[in-house]
Amino acid sequence: MEGSVRTVAAVILDLLARKGVTKAFGIPGVHNLGFWNALSKDRPEIISVRHEQSCVYAADGLARATGTLSVAITTTGPGAANTLGAFGEAATSGSQLLLISSEAPIKIRSKEGTRGILHEMRDQSAIFAPLAKRVSISGKELVLAKNATTAIEAISTVVDFMEFLAQAPTGAGYIGIPSDILNQEFTGQIPTPSKSCLDFINQEKNLAINQELIKKMLEGVSKIGIWAGGGAQGVSNEITKLSDHLNAPIFTSFAGRGVGGSSKNYFTLPIHEKEAEVVLTECEALLVFGSQLDGMNTKNWSINFPKKIIIFDAYPDVALRNIKADLVVRTANLAKACEALTSLPARDQWIDVSNITAEGRQRIAQSEKGRAGMALVTAIEKSWPSENYIVCDMAISGYWTGVYLQSKRVRQIAYPVGWGTLGFALPASLGPAAAGISTLVVCGDGGIAFALGELATVSQEKLPLTILLHDDGGYGMLRFDQKVMNHPERGVNLFNPNWQILAQSFGIEFIESNLKTLADALRKRSTSKTPGIVLIKDEIYPPKSSSPRWNEN
Repeated sequence: MEGSVRTVAAVILDLLARKGVTKAFGIPGVHNLGFWNALSKDRPEIISVRHEQSCVYAADGLARATGTLSVAITTTGPGAANTLGAFGEAATSGSQLLLISSEAPIKIRSKEGTRGILHEMRDQSAIFAPLAKRVSISGKELVLAKNATTAIEAISTVVDFMEFLAQAPTGAGYIGIPSDILNQEFTGQIPTPSKSCLDFINQEKNLAINQELIKKMLEGVSKIGIWAGGGAQGVSNEITKLSDHLNAPIFTSFAGRGVGGSSKNYFTLPIHEKEAEVVLTECEALLVFGSQLDGMNTKNWSINFPKKIIIFDAYPDVALRNIKADLVVRTANLAKACEALTSLPARDQWIDVSNITAEGRQRIAQSEKGRAGMALVTAIEKSWPSENYIVCDMAISGYWTGVYLQSKRVRQIAYPVGWGTLGFALPASLGPAAAGISTLVVCGDGGIAFALGELATVSQEKLPLTILLHDDGGYGMLRFDQKVMNHPERGVNLFNPNWQILAQSFGIEFIESNLKTLADALRKRSTSKTPGIVLIKDEIYPPKSSSPRWNEN
């Protein structure tokens, strides 16, 4: 295909296909039709959604499920701007995502400013720049948000951004391309990654690990803990091996769920529960892999961290804003770091994590505030196969599932507490489901309303999707927040449709259930290749991982 006559849009689709992208998500618009005109069996299919925000959520969901590059395509101006909330969630959560948008035709623009062209913006990339991934090259910062102005610049930017976004820590990038450039014919040679891009990749690979310094710091330390974040998803086996060697309990962030899950030292309780926090307090040293140690995961840094902390991260700057470390190993090669640590002398077992976890789960399940939540979690564990996928929303049911499910496989659950975007689950589930992965959506009646139009996408594409809908009459978590803060109950109680009639109108199977029968309903749905909704209305109290309960005894 090199040198053949293709439009710029076609060249870009070919580059994405070469990178392994088979599905992209978007909505056709007057300025981006070049992509739809270039569709062919050898190029990525573009799944049409019903709102631009949904196309980025869908790409985000696919990126989280697979750990690979995912792509969203929008039109100019309002089409691009509609994606900003979803782009922020993907960027903050480190999803490997590329948003490509058309821009107003460059030939009829004015150098002095906007002139009223349809959908025109003065600087479209500027709205994405504060959220886009940043890379440092030779002391200079490059923001992965760019408006291209020529065909070769557009293609070169795609080539570079695909490489930049894949490097740890992964993130999201934006490229804007004028509509007339997209439709231009291109016969030149496809550029290779730029020198600055290659220099960045090489500088990451060449970072060294000072094994002797680490050994000296941990000399005489017998109780070592491991904290694994989303950046450690690619080294789950290495973390397991290291944990077993050091007999180190594994605490994970929300994004790190499943990392080291096959180890006997893996905690299936969050740090927000007393059993996990007590063990963390007893650790004499903590090894942190690929985590920002953000506020939501640490109760705004109020947990008792061990006296010695060593951070292993490609970009530890954010973590260092949150906590002091005795040693920082700036490396993208976490596998190499784990290998270096396994050369340390083995440690004796000092804690029975499996027993502590089981006792903690039993305590919660028997408590008044935790009984319903753990019943929900248990029903999903019993009925939804671990090889399937789960996408949670910012909802009470999502908080329980995303944090308390005994997830021992990386990339089993998507949980949007990166930026914390309500309405995430349904549109994000389109991504993995479109890739053929049976997906469970766990959401509330408030969150699903953000994207009810996507039920049309679900039905049209015949996606293997099950929506577990918890109807508590509105924004249940916000209602709880108001109660805790002694605020009046306002704006949180919602009018809802007849869910059964709504499902039937989209040709989607509907099952009304409750916590006692939920496992049977989900078991029935777990092997279905067609969409369905399972409705429950049980009262469920928020878990300890939600901020209003952090300070409870």
